[in-house]
Order: sequence, then C-alpha cells, then structure tokens
Amino acid sequence: MSRAPSPARSKAARRAASDASRAPRAPSGPRLGPLRITPVRVTLALALAGGVAFLVWSIVVRDQLQVPLMATGFLICGLVLLVWGLLGLRAVFTAGREGRDGAAVLTAVAAGLATAASMLLLAGAVIMSLIWGGTKSG
Repeated sequence: MSRAPSPARSKAARRAASDASRAPRAPSGPRLGPLRITPVRVTLALALAGGVAFLVWSIVVRDQLQVPLMATGFLICGLVLLVWGLLGLRAVFTAGREGRDGAAVLTAVAAGLATAASMLLLAGAVIMSLIWGGTKSG
C-alpha cells in the first residue's frame, strides 16, 4: 500500500519550484548597461531627439510659421514622453511583481516625471495653437 506524501514535503516541493521560477533570467538581446535595447525604446529615443531638434529649430528660425512649428514640436515631444510614461507604468508593475521594490520606486518616479513633462509640453502645444488661432487675419 502506498503512503500519501506528507503536507510538509509537498510544501517544500512547491516552494522549491516557486523559487526556481523566480530565479533571475540570463540577459538576452543587446544591452546598454542595465537597459535592454528594444525597438520601442529606440523608436521613442529617436522620436524624442527629432522632436527636440525640431523644436529648437522652430525657436531659432524666425518667420511667420514659427508659432505653429513650435506647437508641432511641443506636441511631438509631449506625445513621446506620454508614451514613455505609460511604458514606465507597465515597468513598475513588472518590477513590483518580480519583487524588485527599489527598481519599482525609481521607475515610478521616472515615469511620473516623464508624464508631468508630457502634460507641460502638451499644454504648451495647446497654448501655441491658441496663439496662432488668435493671430490669423480673417
């Protein structure tokens, strides 16, 4: 007659299986320091660099389309930072689930700052659009 496994052994076996599933994975793919280089991160970095360059160019160049060009630059940078903040929110949940509390807090602060900057830039785009709408001769 076979004996049923004791609850202590089954708990230990479950704990060992759980610990094995939580073990850190080996880094995969290209990395820049601790950060993985992903297509989304590359796209957002290029969009942010392009948006900032466009915004600087629209501030430096003086002509009649300066205000709508600045509004466009503010909009591009604001949308990029908004997406970055949303991706940061997802990273906070992932880090929290994996038990990396310090990384979750730092990511939450960075994502919050990116989102706040996004709101400021989007507000700047709206203000520039309103200024442009008020200066058109009709």
